[in-house]
Amino acid sequence: MTLFGLPLHPLVVHAAVVLLPLAAFGAIVIALSARVRQRFGWLVFAGAFVAGGSVAAARITGETFAGGTTGTGTLATHMTWGLLAPWPATALAVSALLLMLTNKATSRPLKITVGALTIVSAVAALAVIVVVGHSGASSVWGAPA
Repeated sequence: MTLFGLPLHPLVVHAAVVLLPLAAFGAIVIALSARVRQRFGWLVFAGAFVAGGSVAAARITGETFAGGTTGTGTLATHMTWGLLAPWPATALAVSALLLMLTNKATSRPLKITVGALTIVSAVAALAVIVVVGHSGASSVWGAPA
């Protein structure tokens, strides 16, 4: 896949490595603060949804970019974690949605559970995107993993 003659994968990954951490940090904040959740919760959910889409697009374009090769070293690490990356990104978007849908709930245990789920999915998404991004950059620029 190309855009104006350039491979699409290197262009798409920038959206994923910027939007997913922003959405993850935002999700942690709205999980911890009801006041911030009231004001910015739906915006954070929208950001998480778009970030999840950008991670999925990065995976799809990455598979096309690889052209069936398996890679070795840091490229293999990048490809392996890149296949997994959409899952925590999706979990983040779903948990942020659940957090917003249960915002008006009166059940304190439900709010705590959904908030904890959101924080865990945000941390998982952050961890995976850092590993994918670092291993991808290392495979391109030759830095050690």
